[in-house]
Amino acid sequence: MPAFRSNDEYFHAVEDLIARLKAAGHRQAAEELTDGYRCLNGLTDGWALLLEAVDRVQATYSEGFSRGDQQALEALRAAAHKVVYRR
Repeated sequence: MPAFRSNDEYFHAVEDLIARLKAAGHRQAAEELTDGYRCLNGLTDGWALLLEAVDRVQATYSEGFSRGDQQALEALRAAAHKVVYRR
């Protein structure tokens, strides 16, 4: 699982995944992820809201994603979890 070298790299990965999900017809999943991404405000609670959105997308929609998109979503989840829980 790739580690992100910076917040900007992470943000680009979120944006890229959202674009791929939209292009693949997973509009609802992309909207959920976008809503969580909009919560980022530099504070831990914003990251927690993003993590919740990623978890919802993973639990509800990811079965229909390509393997690459599933892996990207998991990498985003793992990084957000690390920020929220500082582990």
